Amino acid sequence: MDTKFFDSLYQGDSPNGVKLGMPLTGGDFWPRQAGCHTVYRGQDGDIDYDTIQAVMESGDSQVSVANQGLPANTIWYFIRRQVSGCGLESPDSDECVVQIDADGAMLRKMPNQPTNLTIEQVAGAKLKLQWIYSSLGQQIAPTGFKIYIDSGSGFDYESPADTVSYSSGRDSFAWTSDALTDGQLYKFVVRSYTTGEGQTQNTNYVAAFADSTGPPAITDINASWEVI
Repeated sequence: MDTKFFDSLYQGDSPNGVKLGMPLTGGDFWPRQAGCHTVYRGQDGDIDYDTIQAVMESGDSQVSVANQGLPANTIWYFIRRQVSGCGLESPDSDECVVQIDADGAMLRKMPNQPTNLTIEQVAGAKLKLQWIYSSLGQQIAPTGFKIYIDSGSGFDYESPADTVSYSSGRDSFAWTSDALTDGQLYKFVVRSYTTGEGQTQNTNYVAAFADSTGPPAITDINASWEVI
């Protein structure tokens, strides 16, 4: 019997229901090649070990996992286990995390989100942003940060207004806008991104009015002196 399978295996069946093994009393039997790996998945870290999603042959560095209809706004964890000649499995491998965004697209590896975002007014109708980036527990280091502005028509996350480069070893970053419209309210979102991978999906924002007029002039100044 050929034990070199490319279909997912579960209780002797391939995904299309074709028996791959020999029936036994009370169940099905199917051999697996010693050294192959079984692939499992689970939502939000809860792995379903009852359903094999795919089988990798010994020595394979990648596998195509079929029939993966992953709903929008979900997070999935994939692991694999090595199978011995008698069908025993090893402990779990490291997890491969797959995030699906609101549009149903898979998000790639992304850095941590910026934190402690603040805004302050600067002379000449400019606004200054400051934030913190912590690399603790990051999936991947950021290339930099994308600045998004909403001046009344909403955020366009396809078109950042500017970018700030990330420097390893730094945790505090800042950005100052060009002169904006005096008296206009502006909102800002800062997202971390990595070139060739993904960017964070945070929507937390800070807001402030641009001000080019400054405070009113001081009037009625009086002076006095005292002879000592």
